[in-house]
Amino acid sequence: MTGRVAFREPAPAPDAPITPGAARIAPGPGTAPVAGTVAALFAEGDFRPAVFDGPDGPGGGAGDDLVGELCRRVLGSLARSDQRRSGELYIRGLLAATGRKSIRNIAAQTGVPADAQRLHHFISDSTWRWRPVRAALAHHVGALAPPRAWVVHTVTLPRAGRGGVGVERFTDPRTGRRVNARRAVGLWAVTDHGACPVDWILWLTPRWLDDPELRARARLPADAAAVDAVAAGLDMVRATAATAGPHRAPVLLDARHAPAGRVAARLQAGGFPYLLRIAASHPVTPLAADGRDAARVVTARRLATGPAAGSYGRVRPPGAADGPYDVVRVPCRAYDTPPGPRRRQLLLARHDPYHPERTAYWLTDLTTLPSTALLRLAAAPDEIDRDVCVTGRRHGLHDFDGRSFAGWHRHITLASAAHAAALLPDRRPAVAGPPPPAPTRRGERSLPRKRP
Repeated sequence: MTGRVAFREPAPAPDAPITPGAARIAPGPGTAPVAGTVAALFAEGDFRPAVFDGPDGPGGGAGDDLVGELCRRVLGSLARSDQRRSGELYIRGLLAATGRKSIRNIAAQTGVPADAQRLHHFISDSTWRWRPVRAALAHHVGALAPPRAWVVHTVTLPRAGRGGVGVERFTDPRTGRRVNARRAVGLWAVTDHGACPVDWILWLTPRWLDDPELRARARLPADAAAVDAVAAGLDMVRATAATAGPHRAPVLLDARHAPAGRVAARLQAGGFPYLLRIAASHPVTPLAADGRDAARVVTARRLATGPAAGSYGRVRPPGAADGPYDVVRVPCRAYDTPPGPRRRQLLLARHDPYHPERTAYWLTDLTTLPSTALLRLAAAPDEIDRDVCVTGRRHGLHDFDGRSFAGWHRHITLASAAHAAALLPDRRPAVAGPPPPAPTRRGERSLPRKRP
């Protein structure tokens, strides 16, 4: 998938000191962990929460609840206390407001009329940087609910009219209909409690990038340029997912229009296992019994239906709405893999016996996982699409009425934090209380204790 999107904020220099919420890419180990194995997470002492000043309002006492705890950890990179208070007001307003999440509707939840102008300035005209906030959000999500996978996925966010930044006429891949919408490449942490977005890149068409009037109206940065969405997704994985902890969960990415072998090599270098969607025509090399490459190069479709594949196995993933599927697994290696250390790869083909045209192919290094687990991972993008339409709309992912590029990024960052606040479990220790009474059998009364 290629297109034109705007660059995010510039990455910190390689020798820059690590600051709270800043992303630092650690060199990947030689062998990636198998999915499902959770390594040690960041210790509690590694968090550096913000200090909210004052006993009144969201600054004081907000940490006594789950939302306040999230705000302290996620908004800690904001330099000023008034920015941290405004950020928490915005997140709480997103969670409390009903209907469209306009700034006026969000500010109405505070009961203070002046907050509408205050929050408008905080989103549209303030100078705070969203990248450290997203890194802290990924860190917080990774601590509370270790991700089972990271998914790079392009979502469609329908909008009324075409005036907002990035709004264009797109074909919705879920319905096939033409809609006014924004499209954005998101990085999602898939947890046991659902999927949470932690990073975003706004998709901009040539109409926005090549028109000086539109660029000026949206205040696009000077470095907004054409970039490949797969490369942008890899950048998000390395810059944001790496901040969630030492554990490297598998990365899911649609590489049907990209050199999958090179994408896999980049993820391997970062220590991330992967499950890449590839095209049926992608060239692969079957592996011999001793693990060496065979002499011939074939397409993924040819390998999945040839003699090396053997017979299909019938699989129904747990909890799947459709299926069962016919699945085949064939050891292989992507033909476009660059020179260097090579890990054994597997071609996974999923064939729908009722809809043969829907056969899908993946390339993965998770060779020891069973087919049911791989298919459940492969279904994550479809689950994210459904989540965006329901939970994401409820927490404001669709609702940004402003025109500026920076305003959209700030809004979507705080909407992602609100989404996480509603999604993540409460891991605070329970308050100690009296022990519950001893259970009794049905029909049996508890006898009063005798006094000593």
